Amino acid sequence: MEIGLIKTFQELEAVRTYWERWQNHPHNDFDQFKMVCQLRPEVESPFITVIGHNSQPLALLAGRLEKTQFAPPIGYLTPVRIPVKVITVLPQGVLGQMDEEMAMKSVHFLWSLLGSGVADAVEFFHLSEDSLLLRAIRLYGSGWFCEKKPKWSVHWEMAIPEQAEFLKYKVGSKQRWKIRKRQQEIESAFPGKISWRWISRVDDVPGLCARLEEVAAHTYQRGLGVGFMDDEEHRRRVALFSSHGQFRAQILEIDGKIQAFWIGTLYQGVFYSSATGYDQDLRAYELGTLVFVRMVDELAREGVRKLDFGTGDAVYKQRFGDRSWREGTVWVFAPTAKGLVLRSTMGLFSAVDKFGRNVIQKIGILDRLRAGWRRHLAPRRSSADPE
Repeated sequence: MEIGLIKTFQELEAVRTYWERWQNHPHNDFDQFKMVCQLRPEVESPFITVIGHNSQPLALLAGRLEKTQFAPPIGYLTPVRIPVKVITVLPQGVLGQMDEEMAMKSVHFLWSLLGSGVADAVEFFHLSEDSLLLRAIRLYGSGWFCEKKPKWSVHWEMAIPEQAEFLKYKVGSKQRWKIRKRQQEIESAFPGKISWRWISRVDDVPGLCARLEEVAAHTYQRGLGVGFMDDEEHRRRVALFSSHGQFRAQILEIDGKIQAFWIGTLYQGVFYSSATGYDQDLRAYELGTLVFVRMVDELAREGVRKLDFGTGDAVYKQRFGDRSWREGTVWVFAPTAKGLVLRSTMGLFSAVDKFGRNVIQKIGILDRLRAGWRRHLAPRRSSADPE
């Protein structure tokens, strides 16, 4: 078995045929990966581990070499930021048929690169708890320099049956009544001005992104630096997936102005939710729920049979989701003085974060603190999470 490294776009093109044959998620889409590497200023180069036999690739581990900042969180806060060079392994970064031996060799290979000074750490994004890579890190990772107990997050997905308007029958009668009531209330409040649009093709990408930005700029996600943003990367991503017939958006307009949206990517029969937003002034109408119900009906009409909510254990995901699993971001640090400092900092901050969460949960104010912090991040509007 052979193992090698790709760090240039020319070398990347050499494995493009294999990559595109194996890609199965928006995160590991070849064109999007290349676009991100070219657009983000912190990215120094692609960083692809190639495992093969007789010069034939059998599996790829997709990543980027980045100059960034190490900022372990305590809750929503990031008290310190340390300049680092990191090998970032993508979520769903494994392409091809990677077995346990390949996973072990990949971890050993990356560890040897850290030892040679290529980077200060490797960050494995969102490894599921049954991941072969996580198993290899736990079994073969080097003691103190490997984070073997990540902070878990929950990833939810929902099956979409063929039954029309199935979501109304999935919830209880009280919730169905509430959805109908909110729909009637907003139609009565804005008679003749309500318009629902299902977008599967975008002819004017800058125009749509500018209109979405009017809502997204005031969500709490913006305060955290996540969610939709009208920048070059998001415009290019919308254009890319729209050109492939994969972009989808459910839009609520009132008097011609977007007041709520839910966007995502339809990829190999699965809808991957990516961003939401709504006008906080209309919060009483529970726009998140109304948009979600409309969107799922449209997906069902298209024959989509699965919706991936992504990570996060929001109440609406628990309510509508059918299946969940745990994921964690795992760090492996270089066996250097700086690597030791980074590992010690992460250990300390993780302990403080865990202690604080346990205390807050015991006194029963976690939800109130979370809601208060989100209001602080979004002074006028909030996210479109369904109520």
